[in-house]
Amino acid sequence: RDPAPQKGAVAFSGDWQDCWRANWRLRTANRVLVEVASWEAKDGPGIVAGARALVSGRPGPRLWRGGLDPAALFHPDRTFAIQATSSASEVRDTRWAAMSLKDGLVDGQRDRWGRRSDVDREDPDLHLRLRLHRDRATLLLDTSGEPLDRRGYRAVTTAAPVREQLAAACVLASGWDGRGPVVDPMCGSGTLLIEAAWVALGWAPGRLRRHWAFERLPGYDPQAFTAVLQEPLLTAGPNVRVYGNDLSAAALDAARVNLEQANLLDRATLTRGDAAAFQPPPGPGLVLINPPHGERLDTDAARWRAVGDLLKQRFKGWQAAVLTGEDHGKQIGLRPRRRIPVMNGPIEGRILVFDLY
Repeated sequence: RDPAPQKGAVAFSGDWQDCWRANWRLRTANRVLVEVASWEAKDGPGIVAGARALVSGRPGPRLWRGGLDPAALFHPDRTFAIQATSSASEVRDTRWAAMSLKDGLVDGQRDRWGRRSDVDREDPDLHLRLRLHRDRATLLLDTSGEPLDRRGYRAVTTAAPVREQLAAACVLASGWDGRGPVVDPMCGSGTLLIEAAWVALGWAPGRLRRHWAFERLPGYDPQAFTAVLQEPLLTAGPNVRVYGNDLSAAALDAARVNLEQANLLDRATLTRGDAAAFQPPPGPGLVLINPPHGERLDTDAARWRAVGDLLKQRFKGWQAAVLTGEDHGKQIGLRPRRRIPVMNGPIEGRILVFDLY
């Protein structure tokens, strides 16, 4: 309920089943974080005081209304780890901020139980995040653990692979209805093809995942989570087929392995050759392209013009989504229907969406 776009995030409210459902279904998210508490904190002692009040039960910041209380969440039998970020705040040293939060939490535990939790940076029960912004501390609980982009099908990688959630964003941004084939004439290790097929088939992005951090939280109900897993998703293209092409034999080998891991190899056709010579299957359908660009692979204007020529000449009537560098979209020579700024790792880019006539 009440979705609110933020910079690099979307906030929403809900219950614990909504939290589990978000971890299971969200294709473009990296983590699902629960806001535990928020308080004014202009310095280290301010961070300590708020955290101590939260755990000890003294008057102070309130816990999120999702059904967890401080006594259950911060019991000293639970290990934890902390990551911190800071922006527009007096406290800029994130290590100092994380240390201050830890001191406040364990002081509150000693007040309440006479003992404290251990810190476990490798496999904690609680993945905690502290966000400082404009001298306000917000304590967040990471319910995902391992990032959600780690779908479980990428057994082999190639140079400059597109991240899974960014590949899914290309598919969703296109507005594709699931009909017709999916083509990637520069397919690399096959990520764009896999994400498109999973959308068409109604396969949740978490389907190969085995563990989430929320399974170790108090109040977790395995039977209720199983019911969430059994909820049907829209199957827009039950007969979808994917077609990948690449110049690199190694890339095609990687794509073949990853498609098999994703249970899609029987729906896939892979060919080796130059993208400019690629002959698509009968369409229309969806064409997805992530040309080499940015700092990781060399490129030039002529290659971007070749992408535009390929789309105009071979894919009339199709929908297309192209992941470009920040400045390369104009070189394609086509007017996009949508232009969405994104971060491709450390590189600024754009998702360009085209209707090809």
